[in-house]
Amino acid sequence: MQSEPAIETVLRKLEPADRQIVLDALKQAEKTEAELRYIADHDALTGLLDRRRFRVELDQYASFTARYGGQGAVMIIDIDGLKGVNDELGHQAGDNLLRRIAAILGERVRETDIVARLSGDEFAVLMPQTDTAGALQLGEDLRSQVAESAAPTADSATATISVGITMFGGKRDAGAESILVAADQAMYRAKEEGRNQIALFQDPGEPERRAERKQTTTARIRDALTNDRLSLHTQPIRSLASGGIERYELLLRMTGEDGELLPASAFIETAERSGLVQELDRWVVARALELMGNRERDGEPVSLHINISGASITDLSVIEFIERRLDEGGTDPARCTFEITETAHVHDYQAAAGFADRLGEFGCQVAIDDYGAGFGPFHYLKQIPFDMIKIDGSFVRDMPRSDADQLTVQAIVGIARGLGKTTIAEFVQDDATTQMLREYGVDMAQGYHLGRPVAVEDALTA
Repeated sequence: MQSEPAIETVLRKLEPADRQIVLDALKQAEKTEAELRYIADHDALTGLLDRRRFRVELDQYASFTARYGGQGAVMIIDIDGLKGVNDELGHQAGDNLLRRIAAILGERVRETDIVARLSGDEFAVLMPQTDTAGALQLGEDLRSQVAESAAPTADSATATISVGITMFGGKRDAGAESILVAADQAMYRAKEEGRNQIALFQDPGEPERRAERKQTTTARIRDALTNDRLSLHTQPIRSLASGGIERYELLLRMTGEDGELLPASAFIETAERSGLVQELDRWVVARALELMGNRERDGEPVSLHINISGASITDLSVIEFIERRLDEGGTDPARCTFEITETAHVHDYQAAAGFADRLGEFGCQVAIDDYGAGFGPFHYLKQIPFDMIKIDGSFVRDMPRSDADQLTVQAIVGIARGLGKTTIAEFVQDDATTQMLREYGVDMAQGYHLGRPVAVEDALTA
């Protein structure tokens, strides 16, 4: 039987007045979605893309070149004299300089190039389908133009740029991080050579080789599953009202060949491509429910969050496995929350909604993880039943210093409140962020400031 959309289920249960409040909130949310998407993807000062969005664009194009061929270049641009401008003329002059350099970039690059501000004094340009000569020519155009015209006043303070360039492409996909590292290394070499210089990364193949060395093979994942080389860590999720630990998120780890403990990010992509990710999900579910059952029998119940991949969400055998384990383990399903990542590769929303429905029938809770990162949030709100929203850490990490992040978090909290859902903030790193989240009405939070991940044995079985 086809599942009723989650939002319709909620609305049917409300009184007319409350239903209208929710409808009004959703209408307002729909109106502001485009604005929020722009804010989430762009730097407030210059209007350029921000680091997060630039990495998405770079990853997509790097994957394209790996599959279909072709090449591209990435340029990192660092302002040599920004500190001098700020010190001598003030931060307003520094902001004006940043805007002028952003304008120069916009004027000089091709329509197909992608420009971003990565940090305070650092910009980046993605140049699709360009060769080394073309990338160097653009770098020189930008360097000379900034040197000639970017001083904010006729005063003594001036600014130049140091430019680092790396080429990428071919049949091996290094990914955004490796490409940015290479371009960054070239930029620092330009600074070391006297600033106001351009440097080309000398070995275009090194980012790909470095990524391949880090890449965990399918055979290693199979070995980890077979020979007990997987383990679980936990990170506490605290109530912002009381400060107490409400629940824990489970984090998968794998022991590498050299004994190093690898986070899931080091091997999950390989597991997804090889079809092993469902086996990893089953392993985590089995250990989690076993742990919860043992704690309940000892009179020390615990609530756990379990991450589920996009492949498992649309795999009927996984939901059947969860049901069997719940029946066998004597675990209270209400203490078990399954996190569905908004950015996961979920192409069949009807199947995903059915997965969430079944979890609800079992008595489990569902959380939408990384909410806002993929900015398809209204598909989730309308189609997938859920109990909690986990606000993506990219909006939380720098929130005290970013008006755009503050606006985004407040908007997400407003939507959640209108729907009667719980909110959890990720990546909380300081007291200022904690206090701000509390003022905004966020219910719970996690992050290194509130508790670092530790082995499950140390946190829950001692």
